[in-house]
Amino acid sequence: MATDTAAKNNAEDQVDPDLLVVRSKSERRRLDRQKALPTWGESVEQTRARRTRLVKQLAVQAGFSRVGIAAAQALPDHQTTLQAWIDRGMHGEMAWMASEVGRRCDPGQVVAGAQSVVLLALDYDTGQPRTRDLDLQGQDRVWISRYAWGDDYHVVAERRLKRLEDAVTAALKQELGDSFRGPAGPVRPFAAVRDFRWYVDHGPLLERVWAQRAGLGWQGRHSLLVDPRRGSYFFLAAVVTSVALDPDEPMADHCGSCRACVDACPTGAILADRLVDARKCISHATIEVDGPVTPEIRALAGDHLFGCDLCQEACPFNRFSQPCGDPAFEPRPGLLAPTRPEVRAWAELGGDAHLAGSPLRRRGVDALAQLASQDAAEPIAR
Repeated sequence: MATDTAAKNNAEDQVDPDLLVVRSKSERRRLDRQKALPTWGESVEQTRARRTRLVKQLAVQAGFSRVGIAAAQALPDHQTTLQAWIDRGMHGEMAWMASEVGRRCDPGQVVAGAQSVVLLALDYDTGQPRTRDLDLQGQDRVWISRYAWGDDYHVVAERRLKRLEDAVTAALKQELGDSFRGPAGPVRPFAAVRDFRWYVDHGPLLERVWAQRAGLGWQGRHSLLVDPRRGSYFFLAAVVTSVALDPDEPMADHCGSCRACVDACPTGAILADRLVDARKCISHATIEVDGPVTPEIRALAGDHLFGCDLCQEACPFNRFSQPCGDPAFEPRPGLLAPTRPEVRAWAELGGDAHLAGSPLRRRGVDALAQLASQDAAEPIAR
């Protein structure tokens, strides 16, 4: 008898309390919709953790190598450093760096109510020879930075970001619904164009700063991001979102007393405090400077046609770099240390159309041919 009474009491304790409340039909429908959402029964922390796992999983499925997350917040110290670098003219011909300085250091000015910055790494090393592995001078060859051997990474990354955006929108649309509220905005429907905005280089973000805060690496003395297990041969993309996600731990600096990259730079472009003077940088001279190739640029470039990898190749952490296996970044025919006559012949092969889909098209065949001309300055001593 006692057992039957206990079972009855236990059954009554398990009755859904919602069934004991008298509700209108519309209220019951609203409650049913809420119970059908993944968020039903979750705490705020559980919801955020689940969404974080989801975004990371979808990022890898979209084709990115690694993903990290940082909390969106203003970075006034970095803004001060950036402005001082610009005021000294160290941004060279990159005029866009001098605009929107405040936005670059405050995601809240990029996305209203921003809560998270998602950083995505895309490996591009192919395992091909390094600059020092080839006798460029002896074979009358010029060097193209390894990141530019294959397809334009802007296009590759943007396609994968679009896949990520579509996947995240499809996965979260139901639970965010028409009543999504950022922390500083009115109730509104979730929309990727304003709540999940992504960039590859062209956006007002300091990707390397955010990537270090997201745990993807640290900024080496050459200012590039370094992963202790993979080196520095990877691109960065970023997403600023008003969706709350769990941040990762920032990466500690592991450069120590090493100055390999500083010593490897033949033009002395790498300065103290992780600063690079673009006006002395070979990559800046061969990529960012528009117009005709001046004698000064040719002398600075030496046997470099497009970009420079010397500071990265000197970094001891790039000993751990592994081929990414991504066909998009495998060298196109003729782009791995071409001869000077081969470069000059590109114009006869169809002009800029010959470089369709390549990062080199940004510079154009005429400028590349000038850099590869026979009267080029002596290669820079290393």
